[in-house]
Amino acid sequence: MAKKLSIAGILRLTSDQLKRIRKRVANGGHVDQMQEVDALVGLAKEMADRQLAGLESPADENDGSVQDGDDAKD
Repeated sequence: MAKKLSIAGILRLTSDQLKRIRKRVANGGHVDQMQEVDALVGLAKEMADRQLAGLESPADENDGSVQDGDDAKD
């Protein structure tokens, strides 16, 4: 059975893969496309940050939305 990676392990693996991708793009003569690669990586990071922030915030925090069990009375 494969060992389950920790979050830190997954992030290290992802970082290593991104470095290899960037190197291959650059070595493949596509340096002009690195800006697009970096933009996509930045977008993925922002989406991950938002998801992590959602996981870290308490479920009972009042963010203006109606949660299960909240009274939705006017």
